Amino acid sequence: MKKTVILPIILICSWVYGQEPPVESNDQKVFAQIFTGFRYSLKDIYTPRQAFEFSQGIIGYQHKIGGRVTGKIMYDVTRTTHIYEVTDTAGNLLGVDYFEGSKYTAYLKMAEILWEINEYADLRVGQLLNTQYLTFLDPFWGYRYIDVTFQEKYRLGMPADFGVQLDLKYKNLILNQFSVVNGEGPFRYQDDGGEFIWSDNIQISPVEGLTLKIYGDYGPTSDTSRAAAPKYTLSGFAGYRTAKYRAGVEYNRVSNWGYMRDHNYSGISLYGGIRIYKLLEMLARYDYLVMERPESTERLNYYIIGVHYEPVPRFTTSLNFRYYSDGHIPMVYASFGLKF
Repeated sequence: MKKTVILPIILICSWVYGQEPPVESNDQKVFAQIFTGFRYSLKDIYTPRQAFEFSQGIIGYQHKIGGRVTGKIMYDVTRTTHIYEVTDTAGNLLGVDYFEGSKYTAYLKMAEILWEINEYADLRVGQLLNTQYLTFLDPFWGYRYIDVTFQEKYRLGMPADFGVQLDLKYKNLILNQFSVVNGEGPFRYQDDGGEFIWSDNIQISPVEGLTLKIYGDYGPTSDTSRAAAPKYTLSGFAGYRTAKYRAGVEYNRVSNWGYMRDHNYSGISLYGGIRIYKLLEMLARYDYLVMERPESTERLNYYIIGVHYEPVPRFTTSLNFRYYSDGHIPMVYASFGLKF
């Protein structure tokens, strides 16, 4: 199956013959973004009840060479370390001394080489942002400084991974992105079994402002135990956006989440924003998540409603209310974002 990775490369090379020599260029830029804020819980049972938060800090560099080849590298600052429970053979919890380190660790978020072969095809290699939710759904939602999108929030896929991607496109009407990646995400090497995740993302824009998107992936597992199973992902999206408002709905399902048999996650997310006065927008979102496991089924509802204000370009502020059904936690947030 892995031999089929070579086929797209052969097809691409056949398109190169006969193209005109590239135009020399040396375009480059440094970019960054900071997302931070403050939260306060309206219930005193949630601790800490109040806190200043830092959700994301990104710095990157992009350099375009020869008119058709672009290198882009990006570092993200977030929590990359986790503490796991350690038990003995009887299942008793053991006390283990462990220094977690900083919760704000810089890691390689993206390191992409983009080859724009012609107007119909691009080739990307390196560490790539996923087409599942980051490349399109995240900018469509448009309020990442407030919260990430459904699939990222509930960890239905990795934000980035090492691999190769072929983009086939026709004007602004259709985009088909086929990728093969390690499947371990941006924090780990490929596992010993060497199984890839194969994905296809299709976006169609039949009229200006309207986008229909469908994404699917398949990830086999090298684990031969009865508790393990291949992972399947399927998601669909429909959204409409203009200069004054946006509205979108998505459905997502991951079968055998975490490569665990009969652990199935699914749900919907509805969101939108509308400009009500000059630089002021109203926004709202509703998530409904179902987590099916052999021993139980859990359901989660999550709401966001608030205002978004951009006093100067690329500096965004928001006062918003959020509610988690898990624990019945209402919270008020002041969110700030800056891109430069």
